Amino acid sequence: MKFRLLVASALVLSCLTLGILLSTRSVVGFANNALADGEDPPHAVYTDGTKVPSSSATQPPKPIILSKDSNDPKWGECKPEAAFDHTKHNTDLKHAMDGKNFNACVYCHHTDQPSASGGEAYFKRFERKEVLTAAQLDSSKEPVKGCRNCHFQEATEETAEFPPKGVVYPKETGKPPSGKLTNDNAYHTKCISCHETAMKRDATLKAPTGCGDCHVRK
Repeated sequence: MKFRLLVASALVLSCLTLGILLSTRSVVGFANNALADGEDPPHAVYTDGTKVPSSSATQPPKPIILSKDSNDPKWGECKPEAAFDHTKHNTDLKHAMDGKNFNACVYCHHTDQPSASGGEAYFKRFERKEVLTAAQLDSSKEPVKGCRNCHFQEATEETAEFPPKGVVYPKETGKPPSGKLTNDNAYHTKCISCHETAMKRDATLKAPTGCGDCHVRK
């Protein structure tokens, strides 16, 4: 009798454990796919909630919410939602690194040029006939790829080609492997380095450079 009770208890406990695990996986899966729209990973979005195309022959008409694009919940909320405005950064000299010259498109879109600027062997996608500029985009109508064509989300399944979890530099450079280079890290690297340069030029600028400048502690 005791043996039967023990077996029954074990079965009930196993069922409860399995149910909890499945429930947890369901919640996690929902969180990871909260922006799911039929794409893997889901599309980035503009501030009005519409999808950002994976490539485009025109500049984004509205700011892109980078925090939703990276889709990394561990850092909490952003203030505002880490919206990046292309127009401000290439038409307003206040947002330029040196305050005199508009930021080059290839600062971020570093493979949208005919060849690697410094002969970098680890960049594989140099397909443009001329270096990308606003004028070149208008005249050529060659689409520009979004960041996630190479730098995918942390949760995206890794393949031999994408997402590049890290860059292995040629031996002659003497550089160690970069570590993870998801879109989250790519945004942080480019945005912060640009903002730090601009802040050295003008300390009154409010360009975010630290975690607390964007992320709200919950």
